[in-house]
Amino acid sequence: MDPRSLAEIVAEWCEDNCDWGLPWRRSPTPWGILAAALLLRKTTAKQVAAVYEEFLKRYPEPRALLQAPEEELKALLRPLGIENQRARLFKELARELAERFGGQVPCDREALESLPGVGRYAASEVLLFACGEPEPLLDRNVVRLLERALGLKSSRKRPHEDSELWRKARELIPRGPAALKASLGLLDLARKVCTARKPKCNACPLRHMCLYATQRRGT
Repeated sequence: MDPRSLAEIVAEWCEDNCDWGLPWRRSPTPWGILAAALLLRKTTAKQVAAVYEEFLKRYPEPRALLQAPEEELKALLRPLGIENQRARLFKELARELAERFGGQVPCDREALESLPGVGRYAASEVLLFACGEPEPLLDRNVVRLLERALGLKSSRKRPHEDSELWRKARELIPRGPAALKASLGLLDLARKVCTARKPKCNACPLRHMCLYATQRRGT
């Protein structure tokens, strides 16, 4: 399979099938995307969608969050669970952004990954959605899709943290406007169609070139 063909097909699928309606995807800003990345940990998109717009209304930039009473922040975060931990992390993050970056979220991977609670995946989300960089979003679901479609393998117990797999995934993503649809398409296609159990191969746009689907048809 030509990896570039895969990206083009997935990007086309994404136009009509990706979840564009999620509030953090509609008008992405570096702060909005970074906040969403942290809010989405250990909870569901539905739960985060219920508080996200109020969160940004109250804290439209890091300095506003830094100045907010911690109890107010905890109350807003309570529906997501572990609100004490989340509130401490957001306060620490806002302080770092204010002191080191003038209250702005940087569009630089090294700077992003130096921030509290920000790893490779969250940094990639900011760079892709808000900074226009051609970055992959390599979570467990996307790893599964790439393993099935391309036969990519990782020797790591946590393959979504494998630097070599990240490098290969990055090679799939085209430069320019198609990058967002290709990355987001892989993410949503893996989550909706290429599921861990009972993958919907007949509904997958990659079914005619996917190694896994081809093997299933042959059995």
